[in-house]
Amino acid sequence: MERFGIVDIGSNTIVLLIYEIRDGRPVTVRHISEPAHLIDHVQEGIMDQEGIRKAQEVLQEYSRVMDEMEVRYRFADITEPCRIDNQDELVNALEGYGIEIHPLSGYEEAYYDWCGMRLSWPDLQHGIAFDVGGGSTEIIYFHNDMCVEALSFPLGCVRLFHLPLDTEECRKELIKAQNDFPALKRTCREIVGIGGTMRAAGLVLKELYGTDLTVSVSQLKEMFRRVREEEPAAVAAVKNNVKKSRQPLFLPGVHMILEIADIYQAETIFISKTNIREGFLLHCLKDTPYNLY
Repeated sequence: MERFGIVDIGSNTIVLLIYEIRDGRPVTVRHISEPAHLIDHVQEGIMDQEGIRKAQEVLQEYSRVMDEMEVRYRFADITEPCRIDNQDELVNALEGYGIEIHPLSGYEEAYYDWCGMRLSWPDLQHGIAFDVGGGSTEIIYFHNDMCVEALSFPLGCVRLFHLPLDTEECRKELIKAQNDFPALKRTCREIVGIGGTMRAAGLVLKELYGTDLTVSVSQLKEMFRRVREEEPAAVAAVKNNVKKSRQPLFLPGVHMILEIADIYQAETIFISKTNIREGFLLHCLKDTPYNLY
């Protein structure tokens, strides 16, 4: 069976997913994640040589894994880390490993998030979706099963980690996004959470409250308070369900999620099991015999 590799080069981690297409859907057969922390190597819009070298080393290893698994189609997306002044230097350095490199704009990142989300929630025709990542946050408004607005702003878990936990920066960015894109000015009782931060929060909530892919904002607020106050059961739930490298970023990310829920007056969050990686894969397969659109 043909296999497809997607390397997702993000601000905090570089992830390799290897898929097979089964019954018209991408199914993950291998998942590797490397905490490269590329965002820490960007100063004044320039990624330093150590950051570029880290990315090269990870791609070299991932290329070896794909060789072993006989992966024919290989693609890599670069999200927030490529929005730098020396983007060409980074992209050129990552070529040569047999992987097709795609630097994504903020719009493309958010749009592919929505494309991936549709695999998890195909019956949702209207609403707001979001993805709180390491270096950026994406907001999407979709209507009649079409992406109406998709944007990204450079405030994610890693940057929030360096700010006070009750920072106003989240709300300021969200209000600015709504002012710049009036289609985002609305209320929405049910919103969709995409990406690793929301999935991690969902796992913690499942241990504490028994919820699954549909969670209440009130429970999310309660969990945030319990972890912040270092309640033993809540701290244990984080340790049990969030990777050690991501634990310091957990509360800053949940804070952003709660601000998004408050801005949209949301009561419920649907958790998407699929995200930009599957959405980007669908895009890359358009010009192959395996087009799934």
